[in-house]
Amino acid sequence: MRAIDELLSDPRYWAHTDKGKEPETLAAHSNLCLHYYHRFCRKKGLDAIIKRTIVQCGCDERETADIYRFFVKAVYLHDIGKINPVYQRKVLKNPAFPVVNNSRNHALLSAYIYLCEHLESLPVKDVKKYSYFLFSFSYCIARHHGYLKNIGDYKDKLQDCIEKNGCYDTALNLAKNSIFTPDRGYDRLKKIVADETAFYILNKLLFSAITACDYCATSEYKNGVAVDICTIDDPAEFITRYRDGALYVGIQQYQHNKHVFSGSINAQRCELFLEAERNLREYPDACLYYLEAPTGSGKTNISINLFLTLLNERKELSNVFYIFPFNTLVEQTAEVLGQYFVYGEELAVVNSLTPIYVEASGRQAAGAEDEQEYDYEKAALNKLLNNYPLVVTSHVNFFNALFSTGREPCFPLLKLCNSVVIIDEIQSYRNAIWQQIILFLLQYARLLNIKVIMMSATLPKLDLLLDGHDYDIVDLIKDPQVYYRNHFFQQRVELDFSLLAFQKIDLTVLRDKVLQYKHKKVLIEFINKNTAREFFKLMCQESAVYCVEITGDDNSCCRKAVIQEIKERTSLIVIATQVIEAGVDIDMDVGFKDVSLPDAEEQFLGRINRSCLRSGKAYFFHYDDAKKIYGNDERLNYPVTRPEIAEMLRKKDFKGIYEGILQDVKKIGQSRTAKHIHYTYEKCLTLSYQDIERDMQLIAPTWQIFLAYELQEGAKLISGREVWRRYKEICRAKDMGYGRRKVELSILAEQMSYFTYQVYGVGQQALGCDEEFGGYYYIEDGERFIEYGKFNRKAFVRQGKGLFL
Repeated sequence: MRAIDELLSDPRYWAHTDKGKEPETLAAHSNLCLHYYHRFCRKKGLDAIIKRTIVQCGCDERETADIYRFFVKAVYLHDIGKINPVYQRKVLKNPAFPVVNNSRNHALLSAYIYLCEHLESLPVKDVKKYSYFLFSFSYCIARHHGYLKNIGDYKDKLQDCIEKNGCYDTALNLAKNSIFTPDRGYDRLKKIVADETAFYILNKLLFSAITACDYCATSEYKNGVAVDICTIDDPAEFITRYRDGALYVGIQQYQHNKHVFSGSINAQRCELFLEAERNLREYPDACLYYLEAPTGSGKTNISINLFLTLLNERKELSNVFYIFPFNTLVEQTAEVLGQYFVYGEELAVVNSLTPIYVEASGRQAAGAEDEQEYDYEKAALNKLLNNYPLVVTSHVNFFNALFSTGREPCFPLLKLCNSVVIIDEIQSYRNAIWQQIILFLLQYARLLNIKVIMMSATLPKLDLLLDGHDYDIVDLIKDPQVYYRNHFFQQRVELDFSLLAFQKIDLTVLRDKVLQYKHKKVLIEFINKNTAREFFKLMCQESAVYCVEITGDDNSCCRKAVIQEIKERTSLIVIATQVIEAGVDIDMDVGFKDVSLPDAEEQFLGRINRSCLRSGKAYFFHYDDAKKIYGNDERLNYPVTRPEIAEMLRKKDFKGIYEGILQDVKKIGQSRTAKHIHYTYEKCLTLSYQDIERDMQLIAPTWQIFLAYELQEGAKLISGREVWRRYKEICRAKDMGYGRRKVELSILAEQMSYFTYQVYGVGQQALGCDEEFGGYYYIEDGERFIEYGKFNRKAFVRQGKGLFL
């Protein structure tokens, strides 16, 4: 068999073809992929990160150099299997090769050739140490056009490849190398790899590097323009813009004259801001910073100053990511950041609802028929890579980068290297995986040089779930109780637990209590949407009050309209569900809440008397069973129906509340079940990618139904049927390029969301849809499930349509 270099230099072998262009040779594509790998190394420090990760796996200096070479070669040789003559003729229409009947697979063949290239040349003493690294690297090659699975049956797939491909005449004896069977025993593999999570992360980095570099190289061939890697190379202009802002100027005035904000909540905000910055500067080498501060204390402003300080002092840091569990927080934070950073060029929102930003440069890609076509392709690629200096995104996208088995969701992992990641409200993630979350976050932070800032008013110190660790973790606020006990925060809202005397309050009794405050702005939160709708109907019978409803079933335009109405009115009654806890910017006088989780109670209190300009009062009652809503959440064992928990909430003693919660979570994690942390380590070492992705899933799998009806948005009437028609038209447009299709769909995404509802716990047959397309289940006569302009879940359930979130 000819040497690899000779194969790659043979101009007969193509990698890609495209209309109106010369075929791209395999050598050109391989070199271009390697070029993009080195570009990621220059822009994101990828080479140093990979070497550090290899060392963490337990390798000495010589072994690290060799395994790093294997890593880079995997990027370079990921398409070498395209020498398959069947692939050349049948897929690429290459006339230089005869028509033969055989497998046209190239990815698995690439993996096999890669193994042959390296295993045959290994000294005997290195075979055991290196084989498993090479085997795992080759698997990333084999799956680079699909998604990662559990690696268990990969050896059999390789053997099948040998038997079906006659174009490569080197034969490996896979049977003699038992290391090629990952399930051969965790203890035996542990002798080869010292750190299981580092090994998993190393392979995730390789899969991301292969697929991202391949994607960038292919894009350059097709569009004729190189892909830039967007980073913050000089934060000086960012810092100047922020420090010229009114908030920062005011804080500096306070620092020089403490009487500036005397008698105001702003004095406390300034103290928090300055303490957080002092502690950050004192401990610049930490990998995780906790920012625990009261609701309304200005955490977003503090976080901006923190990431700018880090960028200024740690020159290797080159990107910033804000991670949120709710789209309301995404929107609000993007709006705040937009005061200092240019949207689209310096800052971008990456989620399922925000349109992709398209730079209207008018530049024309080589061979492009439309002068804007390159801009669409570039915009789509930027979103896939999260290729912006500052990114505001969802926790789902973030976890996809860390744990997804798919190609495109993994792309942002390379951009996370040498970055600042700010995670808000981490306690909202399901606590069954808190132990795994903190384990992976700390390991990713250390290996990828990510500075993680966790911030919340109710912040659990998740590292306490680990049995000892050597990670450098810093509390940016040394004694949060100093601020929580301040009257602006602790006494901002008076807490009243008297309604808990009712084991289950009657809604008419609750109505009568609410009506005592009908001349004020009143918020009532239920934990069940059906109950919220029932109480809304009950309150609508009262002619002397004005009521609005806001739940998770409201689309964004409806939610914005309701929030604007809340802000403009001096008195009204708002009936809501937990969606109101998600950082919604409203300021109410009085609140009533169905008890659930201690975190939720505090988030709810954050909607009462936010301005601290008047008095606020909050009542707690019991109606729905929180266990039916929150499942097995350990925080349910610490409700405010327990007097000691109610007192801790009154004193804002969340550390005290979390001591018990974290002990319970840790105890479950130590039990001999699938939740045991030992099984996580085992899955990492045996590369059970799908199992890890499933374990780390934040949201249960759901079905998406599309209800076709007409929606009033201000003066405009939006037809769900027309939106659906447009969605299918874009998806089916054969003459539309990939980039433009992605952009057009992102523009349509918000209107699609107006008519889309999530369902779970129901089979496909029970959906009763009229059409299935693109992952949506379309129901033509959607009007019969709409009441008061909102989704009527009871009517849907009565029709046998399933169970809803």
